[in-house]
Amino acid sequence: MEIFIVILLAAALRYYFDNYTFAVRNIEVSSKDLPKGFHGYRILHISDLHNSRYGKGNSSLVREVLKQGPDVIFYTGDMISRQSLAEGNFRKLIEGLAHKAPSYYVDGNHEDELQGRDKEAFLTLLARNGIRHIENEKMQLERKGDQITLYGLRLPRRYLRNTYDREGKEMLRKEYLDQCLGSSEKGFSILLVHNPLYFPVYADYGADLTFSGHVHGGLVRLPFLGGVLSPDRTLFPRYTRGVYEKEKSRIVVSPGIGGIRLRVFNQPTLYVVTLVRKDPEDAERL
Repeated sequence: MEIFIVILLAAALRYYFDNYTFAVRNIEVSSKDLPKGFHGYRILHISDLHNSRYGKGNSSLVREVLKQGPDVIFYTGDMISRQSLAEGNFRKLIEGLAHKAPSYYVDGNHEDELQGRDKEAFLTLLARNGIRHIENEKMQLERKGDQITLYGLRLPRRYLRNTYDREGKEMLRKEYLDQCLGSSEKGFSILLVHNPLYFPVYADYGADLTFSGHVHGGLVRLPFLGGVLSPDRTLFPRYTRGVYEKEKSRIVVSPGIGGIRLRVFNQPTLYVVTLVRKDPEDAERL
């Protein structure tokens, strides 16, 4: 009986840890193509809040983001949930972070469902709190006299699944990115897009570094196997959390900071990515 109680308490503590607390992970991404002005550039990556809360008014989350001192904040979608639109905990979070750092936002599938006045109210909320909403466009980020290109891509709902859309057509192809974003620019570039499952396409397009979310780390993570399930109902999806590489391109996949409270060995996490310039003769590393 006592052993059973200990096991039950341990399971309850594990559940609480994996679903009601969050961690911060620091990642270094180095590249010989990074302009010198962006050496040491700190990116706070947050995704898939799903209107969750950490502390009253999301005060714990706000405090931790500010503590990291980011040069820029990237939001990669599903910060709201379709049931709650843009109200509540998400609103408190961005109000607490308003104008603290340049901030950029791409839609996830939940934001994609907003229409009419709801969509207008959401965009107004972002703008009022100093967040630039980017949808199928590119711009230049500047630091210390140097520039890098930032792309923001919105994927239609037909690309939610990682194989075929509803009509059974082909997978996402590079030509779609060319159509939405134009030809890729020379020099170091960053792509923001909610769904990571098309990373090979993003790499072929020419994005040096991509930021995504969507997969929630696979919800349940198993030793040696990784995340078990994606929101697209794909078992053992290829990209779930952390950094992945394809030739010189990399993708940072956030496990999310909220969502369904069914995580196992998959703590919600904020990512802080520091860009590092390496001389051409130096080996690149993560």
